[in-house]
Amino acid sequence: MNKIYLLILINLTIFLNAKEVEIEADHFHASDILKVAYFEGNAKIKEGTNEFNASKIVVYFNHKKKATKYEASGNVKFDITEKGIHYKGKAQKITYAPNSSKYYFFGNVILRDLTNNRKIEAQKISLDLKTGLADITGTNKKPVRFIFEIEDRK
Repeated sequence: MNKIYLLILINLTIFLNAKEVEIEADHFHASDILKVAYFEGNAKIKEGTNEFNASKIVVYFNHKKKATKYEASGNVKFDITEKGIHYKGKAQKITYAPNSSKYYFFGNVILRDLTNNRKIEAQKISLDLKTGLADITGTNKKPVRFIFEIEDRK
């Protein structure tokens, strides 16, 4: 049985692109036919300095066995550094597309830009880190909150 898990982990290492990706969880199962792997219970994914902690992480693969999308759900906490900007925060769900460097945050999102000392609270945030574009959505009961410091004019 341990040999089967070792074989699966070796294949996952090949699947998860050239960068080293480390995933931990209480339970793992996968479908070769659907090209998807599920990590449930205290799930943690780490790629370089970037990290997501969640109840569940799902990894989707293409036909070349490369990771095309990661989904983290259930009280997600994240710590991301991209293009020299350090983000930290939480959301109910995060989807990340590594090939396009797009992040989608859903549900009671708190995103802190530690590099520029900014904080965003919203229901939905999409960040395209290749283009620098962001789209932020609130609701009638919970509008978007953007908190930042301005330079002193003295």
